[in-house]
Amino acid sequence: MASLSYREKTLYASLVIELVVYLPYFFLHGQNSVGKVAGMIAAIILLQILAQGVIAAVTGNRITDERDRLIELRGYRVGYFTFASLMALGLAALWFHASVLHNMNMEHHNLGLHFLSVFFGMLVIADITRTVAQLIAYRRAL
Repeated sequence: MASLSYREKTLYASLVIELVVYLPYFFLHGQNSVGKVAGMIAAIILLQILAQGVIAAVTGNRITDERDRLIELRGYRVGYFTFASLMALGLAALWFHASVLHNMNMEHHNLGLHFLSVFFGMLVIADITRTVAQLIAYRRAL
């Protein structure tokens, strides 16, 4: 197995950090809050700075080439398509909730916070999809 490039190392680090921070939020949370989201974003930023700093310090060759730029563009294209698709589904769910469930006089506790969490989840899924697509592209390019 060939050694990982600098870009692959940074992508794997980003993926691990995102999964470590995001999965507990989405699967082990009780009550969502703006404070939790802000704390999670701060944790992501801090962990990314630390991880990327360590990777940059221990990796000798940090040169990127045309292949790296193409893989990055492909990853962003996949991430954008994922986000746009999920956004369309989210808007359809919002319409469904507003038109059908609201007419049935269903209660909607913390609806704004719920939709904030759902749309934030869409961003998370799109970013993880982007990272995974880039990692797959690197593995295929070998």
